[in-house]
Amino acid sequence: MSDISTLLKTAAPSISVNKRGELDCLEVRHPAFSADLLLQGAQLLHYAPAGEESWLWLSDSVEYKQGTSLRGGIPLCWPWFGNATMNPDAVKHHIADAEQAPAHGFARTRIWSLAEAYEDNDEVVITLTLDDCQHPLWQADLAVEAEFRFTASSVSVVLATTNKGETAVSFSQALHTYFPTSDIHNTRISGFDGESYLETLEGWQRKTQQGDISFGGETDRIYFGEETLSLITPKHTTDLSCQGSHSAVVWNPWIEKSLRLSQFAADDYQRMFCVETANAADDAVTLAAGDEHVLCMLLTRR
Repeated sequence: MSDISTLLKTAAPSISVNKRGELDCLEVRHPAFSADLLLQGAQLLHYAPAGEESWLWLSDSVEYKQGTSLRGGIPLCWPWFGNATMNPDAVKHHIADAEQAPAHGFARTRIWSLAEAYEDNDEVVITLTLDDCQHPLWQADLAVEAEFRFTASSVSVVLATTNKGETAVSFSQALHTYFPTSDIHNTRISGFDGESYLETLEGWQRKTQQGDISFGGETDRIYFGEETLSLITPKHTTDLSCQGSHSAVVWNPWIEKSLRLSQFAADDYQRMFCVETANAADDAVTLAAGDEHVLCMLLTRR
């Protein structure tokens, strides 16, 4: 950690490295905002303008353990999203045994390296790289980098993937963002009206959204289309804009599934929901040799 501390002292003095249980956390304490970013998984846990509550939801029962992704914030799912067996054949082609592959890939439990940090009066930018992009079940040569940009009124996450191999590679991914709400029953998502989605709880049937998305039971859908969404809760409206993505996962475990989740209280479903900027299902990415794909998510409020 001495090399990181030296870099931060000169390039970004508002950032410090501190322990959270077994994990190292980059803590941003800028006069205009704050943020907490784990090196494990490049997982953003917290972002808030000065004087505000976090824009991200984080479980009160999270476990800061090596090899365990935390429930909340923005876990990075890469180089496959969800259950490997449910990915397109082009993605499964690079997975030696999809039945045994860990859910959501392997990047979210690996230790990332600090590549660059920068700050000025208005923003802080942190770039992390994953040095070890190999896994016994992953048979492709991809490299990945994550950039986090914080200001007093926005936070963005950019995930850049490069094909370093000699043949085309297909992969899926997601920025698995957890959002807070004071009342899930009075929470809705605007922007998908008329768009198609896969209803994973009903045999992956393809359906069409009518009006805003609301929550009245377990929700697990992959939506296609809109690149700008409004997430409307009783306290806030958060605008989510993305690039490099034409799919998003909307998720809430509701009552029964909440009882089976780790790091999750029985009533947590009432205070959170996920909108995951993704390249999932039909929207999986195929990269030619030497090419790069950039997935970007921007959050603002009004």
